[in-house]
Amino acid sequence: MKYPSKQVLKNFYGFLFSGKLSKAEAALKRIQKRYKFKDSDEYYKALYGIYYVYVSDDRDSYLFHLLRRYLNGESKGALKKSFKELLEASYDPPSDFIRAWLDLVSLLDSLPKPHRLRKSS
Repeated sequence: MKYPSKQVLKNFYGFLFSGKLSKAEAALKRIQKRYKFKDSDEYYKALYGIYYVYVSDDRDSYLFHLLRRYLNGESKGALKKSFKELLEASYDPPSDFIRAWLDLVSLLDSLPKPHRLRKSS
């Protein structure tokens, strides 16, 4: 399976976290088409889930907890480790699902501060 480049993901998350939600949605659709992801592909499901909880402003979601921890100074390495431990202990998820989340964590320092969290800071 071919995965999106860091730049493609950075563009998608940049739109999403800047509050350009329609552009983020279009970028996600381009990713799905370009990389031939089906709705059932675990990597795509993770990307869509991240998009959905951010757009719906689900402050109790793992995404928002992760972003707050990062903005409060927790290292990317610690975030990756805790994420892997959480998921592996929970239900042994598919590796593509884990990879999508780890790709997000790797990009955090190059993304804009999420607009939904700027309001509460």
